[in-house]
Order: sequence, then structure tokens, then C-alpha cells
Amino acid sequence: MHPHQTDHAFVSALGVQWLHRPVPDQPGLAALLAHEALDADQQAAVVQAVGASVAAECAAHGYHRMDLVVLHPATAGLQAALQRFDQPHTHADDEVRYILDGEGIFGFLDAQGQERVVTVRAGDYLRVPAGVEHRFTLTAARRIKALRLFTDTAGWAAHYTQRPVGALEMKE
Repeated sequence: MHPHQTDHAFVSALGVQWLHRPVPDQPGLAALLAHEALDADQQAAVVQAVGASVAAECAAHGYHRMDLVVLHPATAGLQAALQRFDQPHTHADDEVRYILDGEGIFGFLDAQGQERVVTVRAGDYLRVPAGVEHRFTLTAARRIKALRLFTDTAGWAAHYTQRPVGALEMKE
């Protein structure tokens, strides 16, 4: 599924890079991604399988590390984490997500407080520049696996803007 033109124009105007890039067809990757939960070794195998496909982005933007975030209904503390993610915030560093499985909902806010809500699915690659106000939740499926790229994990600390907004709706 490709982003709607109006959604794409809105997020592009904020400086967000939103591309569709098929998940690499690496041996064993689809089988790993089919598991709801992944242990540390399985997560490392996914990162290794996908890492080469984002090497150019890492070099271009100075991303030195990558890891995999795996959220599913049995994730410890999931509801509390989603409540934090759903509050409008910014980061001091880019937030990069390459969705490998599942789906989520980003809300992007412009300087006037207008929000555009977009659903991301497997194959969506987003680079949210430092300082762009956004929030996130899962869809009703309540699962996602996303590769994260970063220069320094300290840049990921959320700076909450306290902008009043309603909760993002979990879509079917």
C-alpha cells in the first residue's frame, strides 16, 4: 500500500522521508518475522539480514547502530509504553523506522498543530528528522517489528511537547 498523496505531501513538508522499500528477500528472514516474539539471537539475525539493505542510509546520515524493536500483545509493559508513545514529542536525533512486519500509526503535527495520522506497514521506511513533533501507537493487530537506525541512543529521549491531542485510534 502506498501512502495517500495528501498524507505524503503533509509529512514531506515536515521533512519526513517516507518511502516504500520491500522487505529484503533473505534466506530465513520471512520465517523469523512470522514469529510473534523473538529472542535476542533471533533479533540479531533479523538485523544482520536487513542491515545491508540500509547501508547507504547509514552512511549518508551517520547512523552507526541499528537494532530491532518487537512489540506484540504479550510484550511486558506494552500498554504503558503505548501511552508514552502516544503523547506528542520530539527527539534530538532522527527517528528512523523500517517496518518489517505488522503495522503502526504515526501522528505527525505541524507548527500550527494540524495533525495527519498515517498507518505504516511492512516495507515502509520513515526518517523523522530531529525536532519533528509526532506520536505513535499500534493498530488493533497490536504487533510490529521495526528496524531502528541511530547515531546515539541518547538522541532518542522523548521531549514531550504537552500539546493537547486526543488518543490515536487503533484501527482495524
